[in-house]
Amino acid sequence: MNEVSASDYDAVVLPGGQINPDLLRLEPKALGFIKDVFNQKKIVAAVCHAPWLLIETGIAKGRRMTSYKSIKTDVINAGAKWQDSNVVVDDGVITSRNPGDLDAFSAKIIEEVEEGRHTKRSAG
Repeated sequence: MNEVSASDYDAVVLPGGQINPDLLRLEPKALGFIKDVFNQKKIVAAVCHAPWLLIETGIAKGRRMTSYKSIKTDVINAGAKWQDSNVVVDDGVITSRNPGDLDAFSAKIIEEVEEGRHTKRSAG
């Protein structure tokens, strides 16, 4: 992780499942990388339980988001506006609920990367 720089990437896609984001949210370097990508106004995408990482980095607060249904309360308690949709986009932050939503999630990631940086978004 010491050799990874957010400036080298156009987006970060955060993995779902329960254990992946739960372990990643304990890694300061991983959280720093996610926050750096966000602060550089690039795409941050999270599926299933990965919105935990958006909560941990402070990115969730004030955003429209979705997630796996079991962490809906976590997302709301973090100050996000939770929606039951297959994909939710809020100024370059993309969230999806579960593996059944991956087609819409992937298509939205491609669309947002093609749009480029979200220069109107304020750094968190």
